[in-house]
Amino acid sequence: MTRFRFALESPAWLRTISWKILAACIAAALLVSTIAHAELPVAVPAATASVLGQQRDANIHWAAFRLLELAIPLFFLFTGLGARLRRMCESISGRRWFWTVTLFVCAYLVLAALIALPFDFYVGYVQQHAAGRSDQSLPNWLKGEGVQLAVRLVLASLLIWLPYRLIARSPRRWWLYCTLALIPVAFLALVGWAVWVKPLTTTYKPLDDRPLETRIEALAARCGVAHVPVFVGGNDTRVDGLGPTNRIVLQSNLASVETPDQIEFTVGHELKHYVMGDNWKGLAIIAAFLLAGFWLTDRLGRAAIRRFSRRWGFSELSDPASFPLIVFLLTVLWLAVLPFFNLFARHIEIEADRFGLELTHQNHAAAMIFVRDAQTDIAPDWDTFFLIFQATHPSCAERIRFANSYKPWERGAPLVYGNICKSK
Repeated sequence: MTRFRFALESPAWLRTISWKILAACIAAALLVSTIAHAELPVAVPAATASVLGQQRDANIHWAAFRLLELAIPLFFLFTGLGARLRRMCESISGRRWFWTVTLFVCAYLVLAALIALPFDFYVGYVQQHAAGRSDQSLPNWLKGEGVQLAVRLVLASLLIWLPYRLIARSPRRWWLYCTLALIPVAFLALVGWAVWVKPLTTTYKPLDDRPLETRIEALAARCGVAHVPVFVGGNDTRVDGLGPTNRIVLQSNLASVETPDQIEFTVGHELKHYVMGDNWKGLAIIAAFLLAGFWLTDRLGRAAIRRFSRRWGFSELSDPASFPLIVFLLTVLWLAVLPFFNLFARHIEIEADRFGLELTHQNHAAAMIFVRDAQTDIAPDWDTFFLIFQATHPSCAERIRFANSYKPWERGAPLVYGNICKSK
């Protein structure tokens, strides 16, 4: 009662100050509560039974398609279809070597695509729509498949004569010469992919959002880059091209699915690929695969031909009918190195996340991007089979946990990329 009487009998100025102090304390408490809430770790979405079933189905589909990729060339070899097809191509071309090789390889690619088409349609169209991961119309899907086949046919027509000519001219060293000849071709393909091939199925246009462009240029400037070509189109964000065609491509609806803070992190992630030339690492991997693949094809191919030449209908690796054998051996090699390639690719992507976080400090925004992605991805976390054979990116769960925990600037620790870009 005494305290209450004191409050009533206190001067007006003292009561005013007391109320202001109380209001300030309440406001400070609310602010601290809000900050603490914002800094809480973002929860990893739980994997439902349905999601786990989708991941299992994806593993089965992947394994089935790889078996089909191996079965098709074996079918051409052991049925003698490859030898008969080569004789037919010889007849059509008038036994002219160049046209025999080109016709045979193109005919093989078309027949293989037709054999695989029902499976491609089920997995690439029906299943994607059933899972809600695609809204592409059937005509557009068929157009995409047709364009991919057309590109393969054009490339085969332009290039396939080279390895066969080298095999005939230098039977013991062709694998080395072929690798040296195809590395520049791979470079040109990576350069031209973004400019000539991708626009055949997707419309791309320069970024016309000036505020976003200014924000991107500010981030790039902190990495010592004066100008970054940015285009908009398609349904994913990435870095395309190589050398003069290197560019950042933003998905067409990025502004509607990400907040400004999330876009800042996304651009920071892609800047790592752009600034540090990750696509050049892809070219190095292609060169190593070509060298190892052609060398093993030479050794294993000749041994297999000695064993099965009568059944296959050809006795030399330089025979165009050997193309299914070369496809089979290169596919086996690719499956053997795929786990290591995926491991390296995941390392590149998690480092891009690290780069983006160090550049922007948008940890919460980044984690929320991966929460959104987890809703349309196969699963929040990968199982062992998917991780080994299919995962070129860390799982959404791993990326959420990384975004929650990676904050070296808060404890004054040095930044991994601090000598490349200025931190926020």
